[in-house]
Formats: sequence, C-alpha cells, structure tokens
Amino acid sequence: MRLLLSVMALAMVLAACGEQKKDVKDTVFAPQVKALEKARSVENTLKQGEEKNREAIESSEKPSEPEQK
Repeated sequence: MRLLLSVMALAMVLAACGEQKKDVKDTVFAPQVKALEKARSVENTLKQGEEKNREAIESSEKPSEPEQK
C-alpha cells in the first residue's frame, strides 16, 4: 500500500513538471494545420452556398397564392 502511494505521488509530481505545450507554429505539423484550417474554411463557404441554393429552390417551388381582391 505504501509503495502504491509513493508511486502515485511520484507520478503526480512528474506530470506537474511537464513541459508546456508549444504553439503549433513551432512544430512540424504547422503546414498540415494550415491546410486543415483552409479546408474547413472552404467547407463553410460551400455549406453557405448550398443553403442559399436550397432556399432559392424552396422559394421557387412554393405555389404562388392567388391574389385576393
């Protein structure tokens, strides 16, 4: 039991002394992260265009209501 507590305490101390996370710009993954962000931007643009097209189709498919006098 004492050994288990000692190991757990040591693990917590070592985990607390870990290195701070680096910014993505400082790593080898920066080009992939930039590409992923660009792809997400393109996806959002396409979704907006799709929504506009869907709204236009729905509005053109609605039967026109007869005019009331």
